[in-house]
Amino acid sequence: MTAHRVPAGVKPMPLEKYLRRAWPLLPGHVLRGALKRRDVRVNGARSGADAVVSGGDELTLYLDEALLMPEADVLWTDEKLIAAVKPQGLPVDADRDGVGADTLLIRLQRRWPGARLCHRLDAQTGGIVLAAADEEVWQQAFEAFRSHGVRKHYRALALGDFDRREGALNAWLAKDARRAEVRVTHRPEPGAKPIETRWRVLDVPAPGLARVELEPVTGRTHQLRAHMADFGHPLLGDDKYGDRAANRRYGAKTLCLWHAALEVPEDSPLADYRGMRLEAPAPDWLAAKHEDGGTPP
Repeated sequence: MTAHRVPAGVKPMPLEKYLRRAWPLLPGHVLRGALKRRDVRVNGARSGADAVVSGGDELTLYLDEALLMPEADVLWTDEKLIAAVKPQGLPVDADRDGVGADTLLIRLQRRWPGARLCHRLDAQTGGIVLAAADEEVWQQAFEAFRSHGVRKHYRALALGDFDRREGALNAWLAKDARRAEVRVTHRPEPGAKPIETRWRVLDVPAPGLARVELEPVTGRTHQLRAHMADFGHPLLGDDKYGDRAANRRYGAKTLCLWHAALEVPEDSPLADYRGMRLEAPAPDWLAAKHEDGGTPP
């Protein structure tokens, strides 16, 4: 049994929708079964999917706690700096309404109550995330990420045939807060920030599809997704900036983007960890798709 209070700022919404936002990795069949059996109580009353919840409501969930409170996947730690591997689909922190009963930060704080995130990944992007349980280390890491004193390497599947094996992209990125997305522009404009993305083709696993390594020299919101789409090679599974028809054709069920390696240079502000390199291999998205019964590209 797990007790949970809906954050105060949440506007009325169906119970099922709220639970999917709060526990995004809870298997769908588990959630549907719990609602069908009315294993969720809202303010003490057994409730189904059609119930409505809002800020301040008290929920009681009669579900396996291992599903509601999974442990963090810790790649490495010295109890001051923590390198975790974030699964795809899990937010790093609560959303703007405060919704987030299961996030990477919450998982980490069960073991390190004072843990703080050093940087962020989009919910749909998986891979290495650094956090700190020590204030001095967090300050070092904050400055390192601010001043590009950490090198991040991503693996992705990109659409299209490349005419070169590697290169660098430079442009500007403008944020559209109302639409929660960004836009690449090839000339300076008010509010736009410069971006640089290095790319390298690793192999071609299928016609019209390349496995690539991406390094964001700058670290802007949605930089890799938007920059690669502007380049003419959108990332497989990206329905926001990419090619939805191609995503359906390849049977992509998730964004194929993963933070696979992180390096701390010798001159990094993250002084206690200079020279460190961490790696977390990317999933084999194509193999997973085929195992799920998808049609090979």
